[in-house]
Amino acid sequence: MNYKLINRLDPLIYLGLVLVGFILPEVVYRLFLFDFTAEFATNQEAMIVRSIGLPLYFAAMAFFLLGGNAENGKQLNIIRYSGGLGLIAFAVFTDFNGFFLFGLVEIGLAVVTGNSIKKEEQASGSYTTEEQ
Repeated sequence: MNYKLINRLDPLIYLGLVLVGFILPEVVYRLFLFDFTAEFATNQEAMIVRSIGLPLYFAAMAFFLLGGNAENGKQLNIIRYSGGLGLIAFAVFTDFNGFFLFGLVEIGLAVVTGNSIKKEEQASGSYTTEEQ
């Protein structure tokens, strides 16, 4: 897959997750827990899901707007690797097991987009050089 396509689709999926989280927080709560039989015990769970939505929206929009060229794609991959590791660590220390899957997906996307960027740079022969 092309890194430009991944950098457009991935944020759209997260934006959809944010939208569903505001409208139907119980569905997203089940996804976060990776337990599709989970029920809300109090309103706190809905507040947690909705509060996760704002930073997720911000990150998704940044990825969507910055993911169009190779240099930004390299920087976004650094964010994907560190974010993926953070999601995995968050899943290990909390009950939100779905974050483990999200972390693995983000690390996988970083590997795929990194390979796509390298192939594009090698095919075009564009290496950064300073002109005098």
